[in-house]
Amino acid sequence: MSIGTMVALGSRATEAILSLWSDKTAFLAFPLTALIPGLAFLFLATLRGLSSQEGVLMQLGTMVQLFLIIAFPSFALYLALGFPVVFLVVELFESRCPERLRDWVKLRILTC
Repeated sequence: MSIGTMVALGSRATEAILSLWSDKTAFLAFPLTALIPGLAFLFLATLRGLSSQEGVLMQLGTMVQLFLIIAFPSFALYLALGFPVVFLVVELFESRCPERLRDWVKLRILTC
């Protein structure tokens, strides 16, 4: 997934550099809209040793959310406001999902 993040950041950087010819202020917004979520994604990608499987699922959900924020800048505000939805989905997955399905998903996702 980090390759996809690098591609998204590269496309955002290219877009910001190309916008220098028309609008000088578009490049100034680049660090806040792409660099900070990219650094947060890299921080979460290097974070190891979580104590529970639920924490790992929340970490993966947050990484997907950050990737979407980087990839779709016009929806970044709505996606950032949707972070509690990620945690709600993980909590519902842990509490309401059938145990057989939950174990299968955890086996496939968490052992990779």
